Formats: sequence, C-alpha cells, structure tokens
Amino acid sequence: MTGLLIPAVLLILAAAAIPFAMARVLPEGIAGLVVNGAISALVLTGMSAAYFLWAYGRTDTRVVDLLGAAPGATLVYFLRLGVQAGLIWAPVMILSLSAQPKRWKTVQW
Repeated sequence: MTGLLIPAVLLILAAAAIPFAMARVLPEGIAGLVVNGAISALVLTGMSAAYFLWAYGRTDTRVVDLLGAAPGATLVYFLRLGVQAGLIWAPVMILSLSAQPKRWKTVQW
C-alpha cells in the first residue's frame, strides 16, 4: 500500500505545482493557459512514465534490457502507462489550471 501511496502523493503535488510554475514564464490569456495545460500534461506524462520504468526496472532488470532490444515498443508501453496515470494527476492539474485566471493582472477572463 505505501509503495504506491508515496508516488501518488508526489504526482499529485507535481500536478498542482507545475501549472503554477509554468504560469510564471508563459503569457497570460487563453493561449497561455492552453499551452500551460499541454506542457504540464506532457511533463506529468513523462514523469509518470519514468516512474513506471524505474519501478518495473527495479523489480526485474529484463525490463531495462527491453529498451535496448525494442526501444520503440518499450517507450510506447511506458508512455501509455504514464497517460493512464492521468487518472491521478489530470483532475489536480485541471483544478490548478482553473485557478490561473484569478492571478492574471493584464488580461481579463
């Protein structure tokens, strides 16, 4: 149970923090909000996929060997797991993105 709890909590915290961090460098407005969502989703998917690759590789080193034998299929598999982990991080990311317009100073929603 705790083996999954800590990564899930860290993923949720990242899903809350990444959109706010990205909002500092992206322009205000709808376009910036959409770009923020896309970049945040890509980063969170990559983080999730990297965690799954690490966790699987720690359990069985043959998984890491598959990266050399079939890199495309292996990466697609772990990216798919990262997207499926979106059930955990996507709602938090969307809530974090929805709070962005309150902080806009020059553009009105």
